[in-house]
Amino acid sequence: MGQEVIARLLQEEISTSDRTIMEITALLTQAAQFSGNELKWQGKEISLSVVDSEVHVYENSLAFDSLMEMDEEFSVYESESHSECGLEDFRSVLEQWEHFIHNR
Repeated sequence: MGQEVIARLLQEEISTSDRTIMEITALLTQAAQFSGNELKWQGKEISLSVVDSEVHVYENSLAFDSLMEMDEEFSVYESESHSECGLEDFRSVLEQWEHFIHNR
């Protein structure tokens, strides 16, 4: 699971914005050069962070939910709200998305 949040990132946060694609690409390049640091990009509803060649894509609401202690009976379904993949795999997805939006 988790591909849903990546799909939402591409469709809703990035959409057809070349500027956003450039920002995220620059972040990925910086992360590849300076491993060990956590780098973040924050969208309106979905964000990503890169730590040690791992890209984490997550809904911003997860940060809020983790601050609130919930009774076990009221747990939040998070399987579609978080995803992880390798930096180069994510870069490939982003490049393919850019190709798709410019050639449809």
